[in-house]
Amino acid sequence: MTGATTTTTHRARTRGAAAARSIHEAPAYRAAEAAYLLKLNASTVRAWCFGQDYRYRGSDRWFRAVIRPADPARRLLSFSNLCELHILGAMTRGHRVPLQRVRRALDYVRRRMGSARPLLDKDFQTNGLDLFLSDGAQLVNVSGGGQIALRGEFERALDRIQRDSGGMPVRLFPYSRRSGESTTIPTVIAIDPSIEFGRPIVARAGVRTDVIGDRFAAGDTPRDMAEDYGVSEEEILEALRYERLAA
Repeated sequence: MTGATTTTTHRARTRGAAAARSIHEAPAYRAAEAAYLLKLNASTVRAWCFGQDYRYRGSDRWFRAVIRPADPARRLLSFSNLCELHILGAMTRGHRVPLQRVRRALDYVRRRMGSARPLLDKDFQTNGLDLFLSDGAQLVNVSGGGQIALRGEFERALDRIQRDSGGMPVRLFPYSRRSGESTTIPTVIAIDPSIEFGRPIVARAGVRTDVIGDRFAAGDTPRDMAEDYGVSEEEILEALRYERLAA
């Protein structure tokens, strides 16, 4: 019976792991919603995920998508896609790395290192000009071809993604303030596909940030809501900052 029990336990764990993967990979967000959640430009998100026609010097051209969406036919994105967009946004917006350099680095990692989802599978950092891949204690320059560099500030963007023991992203702490407003942006707001259908919440309370916004608009004070949800008033204020932050 021991063998049968072990097999049953293994199957249960396998089903559990598959269910967890399906939650994180399930198509759940439209591009406009993903842009709002991550405070990115909606047209940029659509171009990054689905490509875009454009004209250059009188001729039609095609911008090739950078991210592989969960459901391209229905133009839907997954939680994993949100994490990829978060990282890509930090590369191009926060550190002003040219997109063509990012694309070259991702293509390099896919081709040379066998990574189908490099933005999720590898820890990328940047010095503002080139893109780097963590290789033990060193950083390999994958957009320039293998030089070694010091660790950059980009790690702070990666730190806002919580991973499980296997390295899979399971929770994202989106930016609730503009990068120039604070040197350390709190990790108060979370996006977790297993809670509230993957909509942003106050992490310690599990309440959606849009509920906080609606209650505030109806006249409830941050202090009242903090008492109701058992969190600090600052956490409620951070949820309001997040809701009001324009892309």
